[in-house]
Amino acid sequence: MNVGLVTSAIASKLSTMVLSLLFPAMYTAPDDSPARSRNAALYLRRCVFYMGIRRPPQRFFVIYILWSLALNISSTFYQPIGFMTGVIIHLKEFSAGEFLTSVQVAFNAWSCSVKVIILWVLLKRLDHAADLLDQMDKRVTQPSERRMIHRAVAQSNRVLFLFMSVYMIYATTTFLGAVWNGRPPYQNYYPLLDWRASPCKFWLQASLEYFAMAGACFQDCCVDCYPINFVLPLRVHVNLLADRLRRLGQTTNDNLNSEKRHEQLINCIQDHKLLLRYCDVIGPVISGTIFVQFLVVGVVLGLTLINLVLFANLASGVAALFFLSAVLLETTPFCILCNFLTDDCSKLSDALFESEWMDKEQRYRKTVLFFLHKLQQPITFMAMGVFTISVGTNITVTKFGFSVFTLVKQMNLAERLSTGNREH
Repeated sequence: MNVGLVTSAIASKLSTMVLSLLFPAMYTAPDDSPARSRNAALYLRRCVFYMGIRRPPQRFFVIYILWSLALNISSTFYQPIGFMTGVIIHLKEFSAGEFLTSVQVAFNAWSCSVKVIILWVLLKRLDHAADLLDQMDKRVTQPSERRMIHRAVAQSNRVLFLFMSVYMIYATTTFLGAVWNGRPPYQNYYPLLDWRASPCKFWLQASLEYFAMAGACFQDCCVDCYPINFVLPLRVHVNLLADRLRRLGQTTNDNLNSEKRHEQLINCIQDHKLLLRYCDVIGPVISGTIFVQFLVVGVVLGLTLINLVLFANLASGVAALFFLSAVLLETTPFCILCNFLTDDCSKLSDALFESEWMDKEQRYRKTVLFFLHKLQQPITFMAMGVFTISVGTNITVTKFGFSVFTLVKQMNLAERLSTGNREH
């Protein structure tokens, strides 16, 4: 038993060493390393490049164009159409579980395509946001401040790998479960391809669907992770600003330090303006993608719950669980993060008010009062100016999924679908 524990510990350390060599940004950097907040989205930016929505590099121009066309034509543009066309054509052949699986994924596929297009159009804003993070890092000088940045960078990149694992496991388990049952995963419509004609065409259909779904999951992971990857370092810089505000009144109260004290206050005001500018840059991107997700999450959750509880077998049930997890990951973590950000912003005004400013010179007091007024307006993100992105909104749209499930139960639609399928 001790030998087994030692072996497992050695294996764990070896795997950690290998991962730290392959993906160093997933691990906290030493305190003496320079602060690089933009590295919170390091692997995300690489994934966005592999999505084929960047400017083609000169060295691999043709290869990149071909890859971009293959991925985006199959996953971004054709897959939603193929889903809906396949559902309409094969409607009478579907079992209730297969029908719900196709419909729930079709809704998510349409939303994913719209989100990818929004990110594609507004991608330069994320590049600009990364440059603003570099400006914020210039104010990070203390080892404790750098440590906070390094932890946020590691946490942010681990979130991307967590999302990617859940999404890809869903695509793979759905593919394996469907092939085990002798059917393509979603029975998408592909012109001139009849998967029933021969085993070769069956595997071609299944492989095309898996490639399209894996590509869609890869894209969906990127468009769902970027808000977290860009807001996590924002939270750190908000907290660093709060620490600077608390230290404002700690210099000696003599005339020689009055100018320096006022200069420090002005620097904090500039830091706050930079934070607001950063939010203005990333806000439109977040607004569009989260709004689309809020519109469909309730329906998708409802259909998935119906399929999971009433129709799924073991293989499809495992796939449905991972799909349910993926859908919840699309909005829930970021909404929680937005609530934390609002709480962090409320601490800014408290920190400035507690910075021993009342006994300072008149010019300093007037500047503090003006700044206090500005700090009382917390940073919030809106979904197309309609929904405040928060846990409360997320709970509201999630409840709609349970309402759909309850409605289906009360109307006995599940039994009608099963009866209609047996009659056919």
